[in-house]
Amino acid sequence: MQCPICGSKAFRVLKSRTDESRSRKIKHLVLECEECGTVFRDSLVIEKPESHRIIISEHGSSYRDEVDLYPHEEVSAGDAISVSGKLVEITSLELKSGKRVDKATAADVETLWAVSLEAPARVGISVDLHGEVYSRKVEVDRDFEFRVGDVMKIDEHVFKIRSIKTEDGMVRRGSVPARRIKRVYGYPVNLRFRHDLTDMIV
Repeated sequence: MQCPICGSKAFRVLKSRTDESRSRKIKHLVLECEECGTVFRDSLVIEKPESHRIIISEHGSSYRDEVDLYPHEEVSAGDAISVSGKLVEITSLELKSGKRVDKATAADVETLWAVSLEAPARVGISVDLHGEVYSRKVEVDRDFEFRVGDVMKIDEHVFKIRSIKTEDGMVRRGSVPARRIKRVYGYPVNLRFRHDLTDMIV
């Protein structure tokens, strides 16, 4: 808001009246410019947040909650938001048309899909015992990094990581945080291990 005569944004409120609907509040104002003394009218539209359904994934199961978003707020996959006091990351958005997208204005969104950022990451471990596969799941901190070539222990098996399966494909070099990993593949070795995952089995 600014003075229509001198353009100043410094003013004081002389009168204020509010009209309210389900989706927004409108403040009707009578203002006096502090620079030139001009009295003028203006309105301020305040949108109300709207409730949206959100499906949150946690360890292979999902639960439903609701989150309030302003209609013109832009939301994107990868955004971290608070839902019922818990931090989640948006993974995709479902529009009212049924289409799935990575970015949208909240007014167009029917359902948000998300993953919990507070629960530990659950990672599958598969060790090839020369034909027989030893397979377990472990829960580790979401930022715990698995690196191809690292030597680890799980139960009585000491293994070296050969490859890592992520949401985007196979990784055969480098490291990946647990939050992005679906499964770690390894083979047995007789070497000193870096991490013992035994107590983390679920």
